[in-house]
Amino acid sequence: MSAIRNLLSYVVPIVAGLLDFPNGLFIRLLGACECGRLPARADSPKRRKRGLTIVLGGIEGPSFFSAQMVRGVLASGYRGAVMRVDWNDGVQFIRSVVNLMSTTHQDRWARRVVDIVTAHQAEHPCAPISIVAQSGGCWIAVRALELVPTSTRISTVVLHAAAISPEYDLRPALAKLSHALISVEAFGDFVILGLGTLLFGTANRRHRPAAGLVGFRNPPDKVVTMRWRPSWLAHGHFGNHTSSASFALVRDFIAPALLTRRTKNAACQD
Repeated sequence: MSAIRNLLSYVVPIVAGLLDFPNGLFIRLLGACECGRLPARADSPKRRKRGLTIVLGGIEGPSFFSAQMVRGVLASGYRGAVMRVDWNDGVQFIRSVVNLMSTTHQDRWARRVVDIVTAHQAEHPCAPISIVAQSGGCWIAVRALELVPTSTRISTVVLHAAAISPEYDLRPALAKLSHALISVEAFGDFVILGLGTLLFGTANRRHRPAAGLVGFRNPPDKVVTMRWRPSWLAHGHFGNHTSSASFALVRDFIAPALLTRRTKNAACQD
C-alpha cells in the first residue's frame, strides 16, 4: 500500500498539471458567475481595525481562484478585513496578456496597493497588514513591497505558485517585511510555470521556469518555503497550478499565519 501511495503522490500532480490549461479556460468561462463574487462580510470598518489582508489573483482576472483565497482566509477565523484588489481586471483573454507583459500596468497597480497599505496604516497603526497572492499577482505583491515607504511595514506575504523568476533578488522587498514571506511551490506546475513561463515569460519578464515550480534560488532567511506534499491532497491542492491556492489549503495552513491586532500587540486589543 505504501508503494501505491508513493506512486500516486507523483502521478496525481503530473495528471493535474496536464489539466491546468483546460481547467484555466473553463474557469475563465465561469468568470461572470457567482463563484467569483466575494462575501459581503469580507471587508468592514470593524474588521479593518483588527487587520487587513489584501488578495491579489492571477493574470486571468477576478475569478473563482482569487475568490476562494478570500473565502479561505475568512473561514479560518481570521478577524481582520479581507480585500481583493482587482489589478487583473479588463477585457476577457486580452487582459491576461496585458497583466503578464505590461510592466507599466504592473507598476501602476503595485503603487495602488502601496496607497492602500499606507492609508490603512495611517488610519489603523496597530492593525497588521498581509498580502496573499497567486501566480502573476505574486509579482504585484513583491513590487508593492519594494515600493512601500521605509516607515511602513507589511506583516506577512504569501506567494502561491509565484510566476517570478527563481533568481529574483527578494532582499529589497523583505526589508519592508516584519514577519515572513511564504512561498507555496509544487512540482506538478510544469505546464503553466514551466513550459508557459519558458515560452511567454514570467511576470518580471524572464523566459525560464518560475519560482512557483522550482523554488527561489538561495532564498533569504525571511522566506519560508512550503513545497507540495501528498497530504495536501486532502486540502484540495493537487500539486498543479489551478489548485495552488485551494480554499482548504488557505484556511488550514496559510490564514493561521496572518496576524491581527489581538495576536500582534496586546496594547492594541479591542
